[in-house]
Amino acid sequence: MRYKMAKDRGSLRLMCLRYKPFLQVLFDLAPGLNVAGGAVKDCLLGRPISDVDIVFPPEAMGIAFRFAEMTGATRIVLRQDEPGKMMERVIVRQGDESLLFDFTACRGPSIESDLAGRDFTLTAMALPLDAFLSGDLSRLVDPFGGRAAIRDKEISALSDESFRQDPLRLLRAFRIAAELGFTIPGETLEKVIRDGALLGTVSGERVRDEIFRILEIGSCHPCIEAMDRAGLLGQVFPEMAAMKGIEQDGYHALDVWSHTMLCLKEMESLLGNPGEEFGDAGADFRDYLTDALVRGRSRAALLKLAVLLHDAGKPGKASRDVEGQTHFYGHAAAGEAIAEAVSERLRLAKAERDYLKLLVVNHMHLVHLTAGTSRTRRSVLHFFRKYGEDYRALLLLFAADTRATAGPKMTPDRVRLIRDAVTEMLRLYEEDLRPRMQAPPLLTGGDLIDRFGVEPGPLIGEILRNVEDARLEGLVLNRDSALEYVAVLLKDRG
Repeated sequence: MRYKMAKDRGSLRLMCLRYKPFLQVLFDLAPGLNVAGGAVKDCLLGRPISDVDIVFPPEAMGIAFRFAEMTGATRIVLRQDEPGKMMERVIVRQGDESLLFDFTACRGPSIESDLAGRDFTLTAMALPLDAFLSGDLSRLVDPFGGRAAIRDKEISALSDESFRQDPLRLLRAFRIAAELGFTIPGETLEKVIRDGALLGTVSGERVRDEIFRILEIGSCHPCIEAMDRAGLLGQVFPEMAAMKGIEQDGYHALDVWSHTMLCLKEMESLLGNPGEEFGDAGADFRDYLTDALVRGRSRAALLKLAVLLHDAGKPGKASRDVEGQTHFYGHAAAGEAIAEAVSERLRLAKAERDYLKLLVVNHMHLVHLTAGTSRTRRSVLHFFRKYGEDYRALLLLFAADTRATAGPKMTPDRVRLIRDAVTEMLRLYEEDLRPRMQAPPLLTGGDLIDRFGVEPGPLIGEILRNVEDARLEGLVLNRDSALEYVAVLLKDRG
């Protein structure tokens, strides 16, 4: 998406409307404050601001603590052990929304000297806090041509040392370019290539946050490809280098890496319109995808990461049969260790790690389920019961994988059979399985104890699961038939 520069005070005030009451509190608390960086850039572009960077003079030391105390907000000190880089973050909660304020002491005797240490020309701008509040652009501090960079739609490093001062800026350049539809000029790309290895010195948490901001962009695959060309992707995901040049069998016309990139592109198309592939059955996919296991990191972003890793196990499992055909037996299971390593490197939460591994390890389940005549009501039931609400993610991954499988064996007839199988599975789920799965259980553990004298323990859970499976398969229809079913089970067990 491309943005046009805001041209009037009204639009500037509108952009910071959510922040205005809190900025007014800051203005009343201390003089000499400036708003700098991304908030100024976003306001000039007419974009809603996501955070506000406050630069304070030495005499306003302690302003973040006082502001947090007055507003009942949370204050966090970041990068405390890095000289000259300490930042205080104040998080104000407004319902489900968080407003972020980052406080840094002015580096040097003036705001211009502080801006000289910024990352890119388009973020090396500032406005006095009162001018920011009133929308007075005539007081814009722009010593390095930030407005011109916005006009030219370029992300240019501010200095030769920009990436060396903070290597995370290497990722930030691509993220901002992707968010705005801007380009990174050749001179800055040369610096990226030169300094790319420095990304390895950045903490996993900071890298994770930038990577997920990239993955949250609706169409991030051009950005991922550009990062790969610049050598940055390999710094974050060294496992991906092994995927390049690994040729595949007759279902694929592309090597593993090219297939992965095409799969990501297809996934983003599906995420934009799940109904295109799944019809009415995809109506609730959007709510599922925007939900987050961890605040700020949606399932959709994790699903894109799973796309990047779903075939990462193939290089280590490549083999050839006597006819020269390439196989990758066990590659899905082999991907679990890679997904775990990536999760550890990015400091993902346990729920995210489990989700990522679930998708990578099980991405072939639907391949096998739709492949032949062995698909039964019981096997379909097993699929939906095993994955619960995450069946949606596996269906999306399977659909994107299928679309990106473009070899001679992936004929139109084969694609049609796959889609027909998925349609039939979803019909069975929506019309039959889902209502049964959402119904209250026919029996409880107390029923088993009172009616049959079953001792409390694992056996009760096992019997209840068997009863629910029987109900979903249509073998048990009500409480009375469930009791009869249990009687037979117990008799068979002696």
